[in-house]
Amino acid sequence: MTSNNGDCLVWNFDFALTTFYEVDAFQLESLIPPQLSLQEAAPGVGLINVTAFNFVKGQLGALPEFQELILSAIVSPDLSRGVPSAAMFVLSLTSTCQEHLDHSQDYYKLPVVELLTESSIDKINHEINFVDGNGKIAQIKNCAPVINEYDYSKRYFQAFTKEGEHVFISDVFIEAPLFEHQESGDTGKLYEHPFFKGIEVDDSDVTNFLQMVNEPGSTGKQTYFKPTKFI
Repeated sequence: MTSNNGDCLVWNFDFALTTFYEVDAFQLESLIPPQLSLQEAAPGVGLINVTAFNFVKGQLGALPEFQELILSAIVSPDLSRGVPSAAMFVLSLTSTCQEHLDHSQDYYKLPVVELLTESSIDKINHEINFVDGNGKIAQIKNCAPVINEYDYSKRYFQAFTKEGEHVFISDVFIEAPLFEHQESGDTGKLYEHPFFKGIEVDDSDVTNFLQMVNEPGSTGKQTYFKPTKFI
């Protein structure tokens, strides 16, 4: 179950699939606040991240098992806090649990969108398919033909959000056996949908930059600190 340790919550999951996609940077510039700057993979090439989790039963003490989908733009980190694996400005969050969405909006200041109406995950083959009342959102799969080994190291991320005129930052730590790769190939399909905030995700130029998947049968934890004002 979720544990509360002062200014952070620990969330337990048994499935994680995260994909970084290359997109035209100009599509992201208007979506991030002026206090932040995009981190480009190459000149004019920005990155978005789409991450799916399956959280086990008992989060926040009583929530059912549920699935979550998050969209972020990759931005420059605050190096005074350490060097993260990635710094992300969160653009959209949805899940299959309304109580989770309400909590995420209130506690984490996350930009919650419509509840998912359909979700499926394949924990063995690392694949997800998510739908809401506006239609299909994403069908994503691991594109690496071979998984060599899973890395058990702890990863640090920074999550930025915005409320009113202020930007907030949270430290996030992921502890799980993960396989990370930069293979090219078929990662599935992202659909034109309000979840993507107008980003042209169905364009052929939107390609895989990096993927991470957790080891099937494993459990992991996400330690997510309560946001503090950044600027």
